[in-house]
Amino acid sequence: MKLTVLGKYGPYPKQGGATTSYLMECGGKKILIDAGSGSLSRVQEYCRLEELDSVVLTHLHSDHCSDMFILRYALRDMVIPVFLPRTPEKEYGILHSCPCFHTSEISAALEILLPETNVKLSFCKTIHPVECYAVKIQDAGKIFVFSGDACRSDDLTEFCRGADVFLCDSGFLSAQENTGSLPHMYVREAAQTAQKAGVGRLLLTHINPAYQEEKLVEEATAVFKPTEVVKEMKQYDI
Repeated sequence: MKLTVLGKYGPYPKQGGATTSYLMECGGKKILIDAGSGSLSRVQEYCRLEELDSVVLTHLHSDHCSDMFILRYALRDMVIPVFLPRTPEKEYGILHSCPCFHTSEISAALEILLPETNVKLSFCKTIHPVECYAVKIQDAGKIFVFSGDACRSDDLTEFCRGADVFLCDSGFLSAQENTGSLPHMYVREAAQTAQKAGVGRLLLTHINPAYQEEKLVEEATAVFKPTEVVKEMKQYDI
């Protein structure tokens, strides 16, 4: 499995950056995971849009799905499978009505075996203001988990158990902990989740452009050493 980081920022991009989007290549398939702003121009550095085999949208907030509303103009005569939550209804309705998207609703009970492969996808509902799911991809004995947007939870920790790579929403430094309830994990919580789940490596993403990334790494590695902030347009072997 090979992961390419197309966009790592949230909820808005740094100058020259893009919001949440990743290309996963496994079992001879290309899976676009989320499609934040700026992602479509970047994915074309690696493949034609028509070569995408499927799309997984963890949730329908704009920084994770905005370029889907552009992708519909590019595909035209082809149809691509899109796995996404059923809500919010407005965003779901627009994507569901696009003839180029064959939509399937995500649930925690859903398991997908990609055609002609041994690639398995499964999902875990996370704590977020809108319906949102972490996604697990398994192939050739390797396990990859992307948290989507999430607060810390025991369910998510268990879902990550034994993952080789955990790509985790790390929206806030712990210095903000007393500013009220925030709908993302603090970096320390991301590291604690990785530690408790026994994952091999923690990749921090959904980075606030205002943060110094050194501070994120410092907070995380105090709990879980094999941690780094992802770099855009970098490829990671799982």
